[in-house]
Amino acid sequence: MKDVYRCRKCGRYTEDSVHCNVKADLVVDRKRRVMLSKTLSAILRHLALQLELKVSREGWIDIGELVAFLRSRWPHSHLYSWVNGEVIEAIALLDPKGRFEIRGNRIRARYGHTYKVDIEFKEVSYRGKLYHGTAFENLSSIMEKGLKPMKRNFVHLTTSIEDAIEVGRRKSENVVVLEIDPECLYKMGLKVYEASKKVYLTSYVPSHCIKVRLRLKPSL
Repeated sequence: MKDVYRCRKCGRYTEDSVHCNVKADLVVDRKRRVMLSKTLSAILRHLALQLELKVSREGWIDIGELVAFLRSRWPHSHLYSWVNGEVIEAIALLDPKGRFEIRGNRIRARYGHTYKVDIEFKEVSYRGKLYHGTAFENLSSIMEKGLKPMKRNFVHLTTSIEDAIEVGRRKSENVVVLEIDPECLYKMGLKVYEASKKVYLTSYVPSHCIKVRLRLKPSL
């Protein structure tokens, strides 16, 4: 991730320090952007209810309430004294994976929830290949039982091999990237939904719809 700026001329958030041929104002630097992005993902996808934040049925949280929580009640609140609504908005709108959605003064995660939310995803007929990154240790079980949502509401698939590798590395240094053919899912009566430009969702992926695309072993 890069630093985020706001253009003095058009007001847009950008990763370019110069926009509309004028110097842009820094909103948040790269280090803080990464840190807050991870925290927002954790709260909006997994922790909001247990943290007793007010969450709508569709997963929306008031940005002002979220700012106040981060600055006063979050376990590491001393790290977030600089957070305000503009920073959260900028991070959400420029997220490279489209993880967040802003509507008015509210924010939600687009996908990835482990608690029940009522989000209407667009059903699509995707014609390319989709990928899923995981630990190699999980491969035998996946090839026997298929891919299941586990604690999440859906199985997450991506159009990007690089993103699949990144997800796999969060679980293990021994990464395997699986390739899924959407046509196989459709033939099984399984629906595919578009969550963002890179992320697609389905309820289950049978093992016969999966093949190993690549494996990355730990470097010695």
